[in-house]
Amino acid sequence: MKYLTLIFNFLVSISQNTRHYFKSGSFAIAVYPYLMHPCFNKMAMILTVIFGGLMAYAGVFYLFGEHVAILFSERSITTYFHHSTLELFFPIGSVIDGKESSLSNLPHIMRTLFSYQSYIVVPFYLICLYPISHKRLWLIELLLALLFAIGTALVSEITSGRYSEGSLQNFGLSLTIIIGNLMLLFMGLDLDKTLTPRLKKSSLWLGFIGLICVSITMVYPTLFSPILERISLYTIMIWEIIAGFAVIRNIISYRQQEEEEEDDEIY
Repeated sequence: MKYLTLIFNFLVSISQNTRHYFKSGSFAIAVYPYLMHPCFNKMAMILTVIFGGLMAYAGVFYLFGEHVAILFSERSITTYFHHSTLELFFPIGSVIDGKESSLSNLPHIMRTLFSYQSYIVVPFYLICLYPISHKRLWLIELLLALLFAIGTALVSEITSGRYSEGSLQNFGLSLTIIIGNLMLLFMGLDLDKTLTPRLKKSSLWLGFIGLICVSITMVYPTLFSPILERISLYTIMIWEIIAGFAVIRNIISYRQQEEEEEDDEIY
């Protein structure tokens, strides 16, 4: 019992000292010089450019990848208008609406596209968008990004089984799309207008359009549901391309401004 008391007191002491260290400002004094070092700034800019490029690639990768999957499907281009995105996940022989599917020849491509989405969204937000936002809604944005990543990861694991228009799988995809478009709206509201005015407007408009389209497919399914679902998904992919290039352009502008200031100091 004596040893347990000593261990407990030791842990309490460590906890109190750690709390005092952070609250007293000692941590900030120790770390701040490193954060302000030119090497850290350059590393942050390099990471921003890398993840900006990866995010833009994610949007292009999806649009191109789905187009390839549709071209090699049994219905070719008409798939855009008559078959949902999720139907492309099921290999030939799967049961869809009580009938054996003979649509998708490349279901693994669709799974790869969604899997990539699950890896890139959260790091992109933390590294590229969080620093240029007002940080008022950052917790909601991070939560939505995390939920979107989880949703796309779960969708990417769909391989076979029975599927119908009102199935849990279809609802899961629609919910993931809703979360993704909500993420665009909140990020658009929180982005700094002076730094990225076009990205801010694009986020708001694309998120709004995507939410309307996916809501129609869920509330009032029609013959146009497949194309509306794709539009609601493409708004996210188009935003990824715009956002990726926007943060890269922002870094380039910042570097040019720094070089101009250095030239002014020299002269």
